[in-house]
Amino acid sequence: MILWLVAIAAAVALAGYLLAANARAYTRRVEAQFPPTGRFIDADGVRVHVREAGLEGLPRVLLIHGASSNLLELWGPLADELSPLHRVIAYDRPGLGYSGRAKRGAHLMASQAKIAAHVLEQTGKGAALVVAHSLGSSVALRLALDFPHLVSGLVLIAPASHPYPGKPAWWARLSATPVLGGLFTGLLVPWIAPARSAASVANNFWPAPVPVNYLEHGAVPLFFRPNAFRANGYDVCASSAEFGAQQPRYAELYTPAVIVTAEKDRIVSPKRHARALASDLPAAELVIAPDTGHMPHRLRTDLVLAAIRRVNEMTAARVEG
Repeated sequence: MILWLVAIAAAVALAGYLLAANARAYTRRVEAQFPPTGRFIDADGVRVHVREAGLEGLPRVLLIHGASSNLLELWGPLADELSPLHRVIAYDRPGLGYSGRAKRGAHLMASQAKIAAHVLEQTGKGAALVVAHSLGSSVALRLALDFPHLVSGLVLIAPASHPYPGKPAWWARLSATPVLGGLFTGLLVPWIAPARSAASVANNFWPAPVPVNYLEHGAVPLFFRPNAFRANGYDVCASSAEFGAQQPRYAELYTPAVIVTAEKDRIVSPKRHARALASDLPAAELVIAPDTGHMPHRLRTDLVLAAIRRVNEMTAARVEG
């Protein structure tokens, strides 16, 4: 009996060693394949990865990506289009991409907005138009609420903004669980998740097909590194409560805004979030991007660019008035 227990313990230890080695190898491999594309700044003690394009002095646009991604999610479809007439700034949200993460409170919207404010303060002067996707939209809203002098307008794409019923996805809850979360993200995620990512990505683009080479263009494999996956789990698990805490303040936000959403979205309900947000914000317009699921910025970039022009018009009208 004792020999059997020793053998089982040895097998478990060996499996853990091999899985940990695989996780380290996976991290080295994907970081070599998708290295940092920008520079690093210190934002309130956090090392933040920032990328910029366009001439200094041009009107500024800040891109804030959502959950399970990195700065390339919005940079890919938007930066080249915007940079001739704008100074485009994007950053990896805390713990994702190549940005570090504070040990405490990093999941709070107030903390995330403070990081965004530091990014703007260290990359130029004046207010910026903020373009944000999904969970990043809630960060953008909090940025406009807490640092109104830094935000001239908002373009919110498939926003996640309001509390929702039920629990977050099982993988997010498990990732955020003490001890077990570290084992799950550190041993199993890099081994299993990359092979299963295609189905998850397809849900984001439904009902449209996934664009060719999207996984590479968006550097999606970076997400399955243990630290990034766990950081994202904390953000997702805190999201509903954080949305609920700031929703009562939306009515005081007179920042010009355009919300771009699909009619149907398997990731974030347009009715519960985008349409509700359009009602809550005093100076918001709603644009429907047909058949784009959770990814209007990838499938109907033209509508997002038109929304940016529209917010610029709204901002100019306010100044003239």
